[in-house]
Amino acid sequence: MQALQRRFLTRNDMADSMVLTAIFLAAAYWGIEALINLFSPGEISFYREIFGPNVGGMGMRVIVLCLFLIFGSHVQFTINNRKRAEQALKESEEKYRRILESIEEGYYEVDHGGNFTFVNDATHQILGVAKAELSGRNMRQFLIAESNRKLFEAFQECLRAGRSVKAFDIELLRGDAVLFIEASAGLRKNQDGEAIGFRGMLRDRTEKKKLEMDLLESYRKVQNARAATILGLAKLAEYRDEGTGTHLERIREYARLLAAEMARQPGHPEFIDQRYIDDIYNSAILHDIGKVGIPDAVLLKPGELTHEEFEVIKCHTRFGGDALSAIEAQIEGRSFLHIGKEIAYNHHEKWDGSGYPAGLKGQAIPLAARIVAVADVYDALTTRRLYKEAFSHAKARQIILNLRGTHFDPGVVDAFSAIEGQFDRIRQEKLKQERKTIAPVDDECYPGSALLTAAAS
Repeated sequence: MQALQRRFLTRNDMADSMVLTAIFLAAAYWGIEALINLFSPGEISFYREIFGPNVGGMGMRVIVLCLFLIFGSHVQFTINNRKRAEQALKESEEKYRRILESIEEGYYEVDHGGNFTFVNDATHQILGVAKAELSGRNMRQFLIAESNRKLFEAFQECLRAGRSVKAFDIELLRGDAVLFIEASAGLRKNQDGEAIGFRGMLRDRTEKKKLEMDLLESYRKVQNARAATILGLAKLAEYRDEGTGTHLERIREYARLLAAEMARQPGHPEFIDQRYIDDIYNSAILHDIGKVGIPDAVLLKPGELTHEEFEVIKCHTRFGGDALSAIEAQIEGRSFLHIGKEIAYNHHEKWDGSGYPAGLKGQAIPLAARIVAVADVYDALTTRRLYKEAFSHAKARQIILNLRGTHFDPGVVDAFSAIEGQFDRIRQEKLKQERKTIAPVDDECYPGSALLTAAAS
């Protein structure tokens, strides 16, 4: 194309040179004629014999004739150049069309109303409709409602900003099938620069999307299997202390509710995102995993513990934290076990520093441990234990509110107060589920049940 432009400009320069040459020749003729008339006025017989008696008018006629000939030649030359340029442009457009037809991605052109004016072979294959049948049909006929909105917004953005909109996702209908398409849109303009419609590309990502969805589904199944395995392992420790039940399921639901509510609270100094909420949900059930290291004589003692026995019980925080820390060291990158470790170590710490094992105070206690502390105490208060009957939701709520700023983080208690009705709903649902699904305990399978039965009686 650049070579064509250079050739075209060279020919225009030649035409301009022809005009200048004609003017120069005419001026030279006038000069020669003036010299002849000066030195031989009326005496040149052959001059009159050639041009006739009216020699003076002949010069002007010759000049005008030359000028017309040269001007006509220049006009014809310009017309020929324009025809050549138009032909080159036509050939370029045809080449461009052939390229569009040969590419694997869909190309479309529509008017302002979204009616197809041109599509390449790939587009009609994507839509499953013959090219001849697509002409004049509206593009929106092949889009679901949400994609219609996206396409309309893309076209409006093109008109408003005068630039293309690239790589937005839409869903096309091909019969009963839904195709996942990556689309682009740009303005179509006429020779005067006025917008006459839109053009863009369509890239079929259906197979890739299906692979992504399959991968996400596989990931979801792996996550569910992991969560179920962790829950099962945590229950092994819980069976030694609490017996069967849904204690762990309740704890993780309470912890997730609290974390989500704190994320909504304005001005909270600690960052809580969705990943944190998911991690605390998965790891809260590991808070008492260290109880597997406590002797049965202490863990299952129905009466009041001695000072020495209580010191042994306190060790479950260190046992659990150390175990999770050792597992975390074998995992590359950050995992939910980091939060699980913080919870196991610190869920018995208190806001005023009077807790254990390290006597941490205030925000020195990890946030996840402060959240699980409220969830764990609420569950302990509202369920039956060896040493007490279950308290009502109202009584448990009041106890937690009374411990705000001493035992518990005030921010966590405020979050609990805002959603305490959801705690009560989950408690009732899980207890109802527990009564339906838990089978009677077999003394031979669970040695601690005899002690539990004796304590209850």
